[in-house]
Parts: sequence; structure tokens; C-alpha cells
Amino acid sequence: MSSRGVRAAGTDGNDFQNRQRIAQHYQESAQYKSVLKWFFVPHFLILVFMWLKVGSEFLRYNFGWKNAFFERLDMPAAYPWEYVWCLSFIPIVLALSSFQRNKLKVLHYAYYAEFICGIFPCMIGLGGQLPELLEYANDMEGSNTPTFKGIFPMVIIWYIFFAVALQIHGFSMYFMHHLAAAWAPVKRD
Repeated sequence: MSSRGVRAAGTDGNDFQNRQRIAQHYQESAQYKSVLKWFFVPHFLILVFMWLKVGSEFLRYNFGWKNAFFERLDMPAAYPWEYVWCLSFIPIVLALSSFQRNKLKVLHYAYYAEFICGIFPCMIGLGGQLPELLEYANDMEGSNTPTFKGIFPMVIIWYIFFAVALQIHGFSMYFMHHLAAAWAPVKRD
């Protein structure tokens, strides 16, 4: 209808509601994409710190690189699960690449990569650090737990990391699942 001229016969102009609706799956898609992007921000920030820790160790041991800042931190050696967790940028890249054209298959790859590169290494680290945590909890003064700057036990820092990382990965998988459901074609009976 034109805003100029005569109004169509049989209407008072209030019948626009049926033409102004956006399909529910489009609303959900936009909402879940936005939420996922917000979950990727803290994930990426944590990932940068992990890259700095693991990368500095890799450069120090393999190439003889020395940096006074990292030597002052007195960080313990990286565990194998840390190297795998450093690959958790892969689900972010896959998910972001699937957003533009709603590529369902790429989002499924991101979903499974989130588990393999994110949750699985955290669960291995959680189990691997448990004896160290129990040792520290039983004897705080006499335990041989590695420390951060000689003061704070690394096992506590790791369990804080696990709590945050598992929530980020878990919620990301949850929202990826719902985003995939919004993108999936409707099945007709």
C-alpha cells in the first residue's frame, strides 16, 4: 500500500500485524548467533593467555628463546592437555564461518570440535590434577604442588580455569545445538 492516496476499501489501516511478523526460527537464529558470539569473547581471552603460557614454554625449550617477564613468572611446565586445549580456537573459527550463510554442516563440525578441543582436554586435566589437588588439600604446607610466582598453588588456578572453561564450552555447545535446530529444515509428516 502506498502512504499517499486512498486507503484500500474494507480496512482501517490496522491490519498490518500479519505482515510484520518474523518467523520464529529466524528470530531464534539471530538470538543464538548473538549469544554464541558473546561466549566466544571470554573463550578467546582465556585462549590468548593459554597461548602465551604454552607458546613461551615451546619457544624457550625448542628454540632457546628467553624472556625476563616469563622467567619471573616461574610457571610450571605445560601439561599435554594444555597443548590440545590451545586448539580450541578451531570451534570458534568453524562456528563464525557457518554464521554468514547458515551452514548447518559446518556448525555440526564446530559442535563436535568444541567437545574434542575444549571439553575433552579440560576433563582430562581435571582428572589428572585431582591427585595434586587432594595432596594440597590434605597438607597445604608440606605439599610439592607447583606454585605461581612461588606463592599461589597452580592446582587452584587450574581448577578455577576448569570451572570457567567448562561453563563456556558447555553453554557454547548448548547454544550451537539450538542454533542447529533453528537452521534445520522443518520435517513434514
